[in-house]
Amino acid sequence: MSADILTLRPAPISQAEAARRRAMLLHPSNFTPAPSPALETGETAKVVEKLANRFSCLHEKLMECGLAAGEARTEVAQTVAREIWDGFASQLRAYRAAGQQMDANVLAVALASIQCMTRALPRHPGDLGFASRTVSAARRRLQYNGGLLHRLHPHRNPAFHDAVTTLEALEAFLTCPQQKAA
Repeated sequence: MSADILTLRPAPISQAEAARRRAMLLHPSNFTPAPSPALETGETAKVVEKLANRFSCLHEKLMECGLAAGEARTEVAQTVAREIWDGFASQLRAYRAAGQQMDANVLAVALASIQCMTRALPRHPGDLGFASRTVSAARRRLQYNGGLLHRLHPHRNPAFHDAVTTLEALEAFLTCPQQKAA
């Protein structure tokens, strides 16, 4: 950082440099989500536990159908990604049909946020590390975009929170060690 030696003030910077610095402050990597009130009440923990049980049951059914353990876990991730995508898409169509443009715009951003997950997971069956990183990236992108939308327009849509909670549970399912039945 340069300074004017006589006045000990920072040297003036160009408008382009000031714009670049402001943009870097808004970059997704600098985003730290604020804890939601649902986390404090433990409501999210109950939902995550229910989702984990659901994922485990689906995993067992897929293994009974002949899939390997890793492939079954990534297939669960693909199924959940499709369910989230389909849920957002159906809500988007309903909001557009009802003329609720703000809600429709919010869901369009949500769909764009998780698009990386729906396209990438089917390409790497059985790769748990890749699936976990992909789900994590989609969750962070969804949190960032939801927070950015809320800062720009104080209009919160519960679909963001529900999807983030589901993705957190899916991340935990993908990263937890495989459980063996006794």
